Amino acid sequence: MICEPSGQRSILIFLILQIHYLLPKKYMSKSRRLLIGVLSMLPLLLVAVYTFMIFSIFISAVHHHGQVNALPEIMMNHMVAIVAVGLSLGLFSLALLIYFIVHVINNPAIDSTERLVWILVFIFAGIIGKPVYWYMRIWKQPPPGGN
Repeated sequence: MICEPSGQRSILIFLILQIHYLLPKKYMSKSRRLLIGVLSMLPLLLVAVYTFMIFSIFISAVHHHGQVNALPEIMMNHMVAIVAVGLSLGLFSLALLIYFIVHVINNPAIDSTERLVWILVFIFAGIIGKPVYWYMRIWKQPPPGGN
């Protein structure tokens, strides 16, 4: 039997409660919808940061053009940041993919054909499809009893 330290258990419980807060409900408050919108656009920001980091490495390499092994040295100096941004982008995108697929499946306002279309959009359009769905299906959600 594997014993789990209480610190890890409390972190796990905290994460489960946070995920429960974001799970789709029949009606979400405006602040929750806004939070999901910000989170859905975060991968776009991470891609921009990642692209900027890669271009800055190559610009630094151009400035050190005369030096032998300039590019590998510059890349190794920035490797931790590149891996951290890339890993966080991948993990965060996967978490958002799971969240949005669950939201589409549990959304009663969407018929089965549109559900399939949205899931395919999430899979193939990636970081562009999630903000579009957020705007069209979460942000524009009518209040309960409204049209």
